[in-house]
Amino acid sequence: MKMTRCRHKNKLTGKDAEEPVIAYQIRNALYLNITNRCSNICVFCPKFGQYKLYGNNLLLEVEPSFEEVMAAVGDPTEFEEIVFCGFGESLIRLDLVVRIAQELKQHYNGSIRINTDGQANLVHGRNIIPELAGLVDCISVSLNAPDADTYMRLCNTPFGAEGFRAVCDFMRLATKQIPDVIASVVNVSGLDLDACRELAHSLGASFRVRELS
Repeated sequence: MKMTRCRHKNKLTGKDAEEPVIAYQIRNALYLNITNRCSNICVFCPKFGQYKLYGNNLLLEVEPSFEEVMAAVGDPTEFEEIVFCGFGESLIRLDLVVRIAQELKQHYNGSIRINTDGQANLVHGRNIIPELAGLVDCISVSLNAPDADTYMRLCNTPFGAEGFRAVCDFMRLATKQIPDVIASVVNVSGLDLDACRELAHSLGASFRVRELS
């Protein structure tokens, strides 16, 4: 299977990319699509409708290797930011994320960000944040709820109430070693944004609302 690099701007192009893409551009950032696996089944996740984003096909037939990802990145200095974010949880492939970030840091002075559901410590059975320290400039964690019940209803985590606690603990630990930690929520109907904001700030993270599309 041939996997390609696709660089659409941040607008719908009307073109369907039939081949899966490993890397895709939004504004001045390059996003890396390295897995479709995810522990959560969020009710608002667009992949349950289709795996297309800005004309890019993000449905991977096989997960890319280190060499395939780096070939898709090309010259990283063309971008202000490189983001681990596809239609899956990048930190499931922790070893690959670390290896790519190490390689990028040798040639790239821009920001490296990971968008995550914040459950990597549960998945791997250890605190993985020290492995990202010095390599990752920003971690954006999908908080999505102010409490465990709401989180379970919206995110359908297999970890139950422990999943929400782990997300909060992950953010708290990340703020000790990662320069920029963001708690994000999807603005679904009825969600208490003020309570989410208060929780995020209590964990030491900044707060961002993402509009449901």
